[in-house]
Amino acid sequence: MPKNRIHKSKKDGRYLYYVTDSQGKRRQLKSRKNESSGSFRARCDALDKEAEGPSTKDTMDDLFYLWIENHVKVHLSPAELRVQVPVYENHVRPFIGHRKLTDIKRADVYTVLSTASKAGLSSSFVKKIRGAISRPYNWAINTLGYELVAPTQGLVFRATSDDEAADVEKRSRIISDEDMERIMKAASRSKYFNYFKILASTGLRPSEALGLQIRDIKDDFLEIRRGWTIDGYSPLKTKAAKRDIPLTTDLKCILLDQREKYAFVTKEGWLFPAANKKPSMNALQCAFKHILKQTAEWKKGGKTNQKKIAIIRPPVKCSLYDFRHTFATRMAEAGMHQTALQAIMGHTDISITLKYYIGVTDNMMEQARTLMSAQNV
Repeated sequence: MPKNRIHKSKKDGRYLYYVTDSQGKRRQLKSRKNESSGSFRARCDALDKEAEGPSTKDTMDDLFYLWIENHVKVHLSPAELRVQVPVYENHVRPFIGHRKLTDIKRADVYTVLSTASKAGLSSSFVKKIRGAISRPYNWAINTLGYELVAPTQGLVFRATSDDEAADVEKRSRIISDEDMERIMKAASRSKYFNYFKILASTGLRPSEALGLQIRDIKDDFLEIRRGWTIDGYSPLKTKAAKRDIPLTTDLKCILLDQREKYAFVTKEGWLFPAANKKPSMNALQCAFKHILKQTAEWKKGGKTNQKKIAIIRPPVKCSLYDFRHTFATRMAEAGMHQTALQAIMGHTDISITLKYYIGVTDNMMEQARTLMSAQNV
């Protein structure tokens, strides 16, 4: 219930509400056209909360869960909710969850981040931890009008995992031709065999390939219009992500083969439906893990010569996104124009394509050597 009395205007019959904020300023709220009284009261309650500003008793826990209920659940994706809550509860709450908002200082946040970094968490995950603190604060300041200063403001922190240590070698995101052959051989018995071939042939995001429908297959191009994530259907986030991929002869054969297999399985025409007749990222990931295990080579023996005695070659280590990195690198290696590659990858900025998706291969270095040798010095 609103703290103050709701008035009714004599001029137009709309409701009026007044409240004084923590700074002594008079705040007014007027009902919208055809707005119900219940809806207006709810807005009055929100104005009361905003006018109060941060209570001297409000803690980080209070702010974080208020942000979750009133911003994340309302405006952001289910994936955001799924990620933010465990990040906060596991890495922020034990340290500063009980602390008053006005008492949390930059040094406290630094302690939280350094603890996570020392535990071996990746720099990208440490950024998520920082965001679980800074984003609720910024929302409270910019949306609710809280007179606060975010303790992350001006904080400079570099995760330990970002340091270039000589004894640490990052895993290559490029799948070698030999490993790709091993993956495809193991996947040949899977219902997702064509899915992996599409990833390798187009560089699509895993969710985009899983969200393909029969209607997306055109005569000479493939429409990319949606994705299917762990949380279900997902609209594409940028204009650049909504794109058309040129169809090669091989790619078209793969798509038509998949269309023939699942043409009448679902009314929506999903190319890769699971048992419930909808795409499933969980089912896909389980299948992919099984396929990677099958890439291992074993020395066998026993009476039937089927018992695994010793491993000859370990299984291939890669992720679904590595198909995308591999495609981008191979296309750059083959000389595809950067702008064309950016469009096919669905990036808004060419720097994303160049910085994160294109690796340096032996062939590229050999080409560089040839060009350097051709100089007349």
